[in-house]
Amino acid sequence: MLIGYETTKWQKIAEKEKEAKKSLSSQSAALVPRRLAQLAAFEDLGQISPRSAPLHLHLLTKERKGKSDRQGEFVIKLHDGDGIVFRPTGEYKKLADGTPNMDTVTQVEIVFIGNYHSKK
Repeated sequence: MLIGYETTKWQKIAEKEKEAKKSLSSQSAALVPRRLAQLAAFEDLGQISPRSAPLHLHLLTKERKGKSDRQGEFVIKLHDGDGIVFRPTGEYKKLADGTPNMDTVTQVEIVFIGNYHSKK
């Protein structure tokens, strides 16, 4: 899996634990590089069992009242409400319902690292 970053902020948090600890708990900060290495080891998202340990990958599907709209983005869990939120990039196919065909997603872009339940 190829992993890119929407901003240098997310790249710094992903690559430097000191930066991660500024905005995440120490437990979540320690998990970021491990989760990204695990994600990178897969050729496509279809190889990851949804909602299974250790990644607990799932598609964010709807806007919740008063919360940010992350519909169509994916998350892998870190610790205590924190996660790594990303969206597919590059070429991939969509299913009839408009969601990505997981077997064709080989590139992702990190768009948020932190408590994805709160507003953007």
